[in-house]
Amino acid sequence: MKKFVSTIKSLFSKDFLRVMLPLALPIALQNLLMSSLQLVDTLMVGQLGEDAISAVGSAGRIANFTNVILFGFASGGAVFLAQYWGSGGHDKMRRTYGLILLCDLPIAIVFAVCCMLYPESIMRILTNDAAMISNGAEYLRIACISYFGLALSQTFSTVLRCTEEVKLPLMASCCSVAANAVLNYVLIFGKLGLPALGIKGAAIATAASALINPLVLFAASALKKNILLSSIREMLSFDLRFVKQFFVRALPVVANEAIWIIGTTGYDMVFGRMGSDNYSALTIFRTLEGISYTIFIGICNACNVMVGKAIGEGDHKKAVEYAHRFMILVPILGLGVGLIAISLSDPILSLFALTPGVHNTAKLLILIFGIEVGIRNIPYISVVGIFRAGGDTKTGMRYDGPILYFFALPLTAVCGLVFKLDFVLVYIIMILSEDLIKNFLCIRRVLSKKWIMPVEGLRQAGE
Repeated sequence: MKKFVSTIKSLFSKDFLRVMLPLALPIALQNLLMSSLQLVDTLMVGQLGEDAISAVGSAGRIANFTNVILFGFASGGAVFLAQYWGSGGHDKMRRTYGLILLCDLPIAIVFAVCCMLYPESIMRILTNDAAMISNGAEYLRIACISYFGLALSQTFSTVLRCTEEVKLPLMASCCSVAANAVLNYVLIFGKLGLPALGIKGAAIATAASALINPLVLFAASALKKNILLSSIREMLSFDLRFVKQFFVRALPVVANEAIWIIGTTGYDMVFGRMGSDNYSALTIFRTLEGISYTIFIGICNACNVMVGKAIGEGDHKKAVEYAHRFMILVPILGLGVGLIAISLSDPILSLFALTPGVHNTAKLLILIFGIEVGIRNIPYISVVGIFRAGGDTKTGMRYDGPILYFFALPLTAVCGLVFKLDFVLVYIIMILSEDLIKNFLCIRRVLSKKWIMPVEGLRQAGE
């Protein structure tokens, strides 16, 4: 008990906050801006009707799917970047940067080409609603160009964050969000003498603003002459041993993210068949949920850098201390975030032109989120913030796969499609069936300290 009280007090120590806040706040603000971009999309598309909201929300899941796979390689690479940053291995950081790019760009190309050529077929995977398929395909065919921007942004931002340069990604996001808002307004509604393009206009705005982000990052990096300006020779100066080491650590992360996003897409396939009104409520809720999650994304990234850097420095005791502090910090923050989300639910939902049924469903989803958000983020901070920073990239995959595919997803599908239970009740069942077991497993793993697995080459780093 004394150790717990001591850890609580240490959360607010000046030394901890002085390191954590400069990392967490800009990243949280950056993700808040990106979530605001989605909110702008949803608000403006919402003026076209609930069918348009559902279609764009459903098509947006493909972008989320692509982004998560891209994040898998970037997050796997961050294991090396953070530890090499702590040990001074800048040459190895550049090689890791090059490998991430070589993985993410081909993935973006494949997904973009598939969505451009077969948008209707892809939409049919997610829903059987004819209007959602038609509208979603129209959006997807153009918006898929944004995947190139996502690949570059993921790579650039990950590299910069692991070197504790968090202001440039924030600046780039500001430019991207501003461009998206202006282009949405002009293209959706036909301003400045241009025709009103509706959903197609939203897709063009999404594609253009996604490409602006990496362009700004690279231009600013050219001025600061940071690691993004590494030469092609430096980025490709890896040998087969280094490549093998990278993929041994990175592929489990990619598999973990793929398992998770395919599973959540499975949830969408269930929810997409439970009525377009319910899916409209879910789309609106997820936009607000994304905004609320930004604080946890900032905290998680700060945790990843701080824990990884400590391990790179050889200070495992400090890494464990940081891990314990973040594990306690997350549920405390969750309590505050949840209360704010619940209290603001009516004012925010009033911004949308919703039928009473959609409004009530969205409000119930926000209430559920407000109650469980702190607990739900314990596995997130454990797997992404602590385990991966320590070099343990396989545990998250071992937890997510069995729980998701053998228990949570089948139970959700049966309750929603066979027993046809109430939509909100099915959503609660989904959360409980996934999170309760995973929380127990993650807490036990953090306390075991078995997640500390330094990457090779730290002793020779900086050569």
